[in-house]
Amino acid sequence: MAIKFASNFSKKFASKEIFLFDLDGTLYLGRKVLPGAKSLVNKLHRLNKKVFYFTNNSSRSDAQYVRKLRKMGFPCEASQIVMSTHTLIRGLKSKGLKRVYCLGTPAMKSMLKRSRIIHTSVKPQAVVVGFDKTLTYSKLLFASRLIDKGVPYFVAHPDFFCPTDRGPEPDCGSIALLLEKTCRKKPIAVYGKPHPWMIDEVIRRQKCSRSKMILIGDRLQTDILMAKASRIQSLLVLSGETKRKDLKASKLRPDFVLRSVAEILL
Repeated sequence: MAIKFASNFSKKFASKEIFLFDLDGTLYLGRKVLPGAKSLVNKLHRLNKKVFYFTNNSSRSDAQYVRKLRKMGFPCEASQIVMSTHTLIRGLKSKGLKRVYCLGTPAMKSMLKRSRIIHTSVKPQAVVVGFDKTLTYSKLLFASRLIDKGVPYFVAHPDFFCPTDRGPEPDCGSIALLLEKTCRKKPIAVYGKPHPWMIDEVIRRQKCSRSKMILIGDRLQTDILMAKASRIQSLLVLSGETKRKDLKASKLRPDFVLRSVAEILL
């Protein structure tokens, strides 16, 4: 199948009001900002378009992402960050869960605490699994004991690995799969991309129409699949994980394809 790249993008999407950007692989790659990314986002702001930054990475806090994006030259407020942790928190709150044992970084625990969900090893109501870069075997063992005894567990996002400029790193989905195989029990829920909850979070904040939104990302099985599940338009960029051969081999089709965000002209 020949790949048809989007043309006259500015004319087709001048009516879009909300732009949802994946981060790594779309706006930057590791520590390097991708060409045209800053210019595009700053221009969207000048045109009074709404910009949101999407990430599954639950190892950082929203405040850390604000600092990171600003340092890279992107305009950013906390209200523009949409994380898997946000949807996890809403899920826990909807079930009335306030005491959890969290396999997560201090940054993730700080977001839970801010939402009045405390991390505790004393009679927790649930186990929460995130991208825990502080993971130890003793923490895994303690979580396994809890799950084995019937404590339910919830997973921030399904990513098995996190791509970095140094190579892939075991991510939240891999930690959760280890617990599932160990305890022979599945999680109650898995949040984050590709599930529609992150789009729902934007709609909740903005009370906007789906027809006014577009998602721009580099991963077929997270970004594009989430857009399809949420019934919003999607633009795949080939600057990150997905390459031409991957797109040709996949049955999942984005609405539009560009080589990078540098090709988006408004």
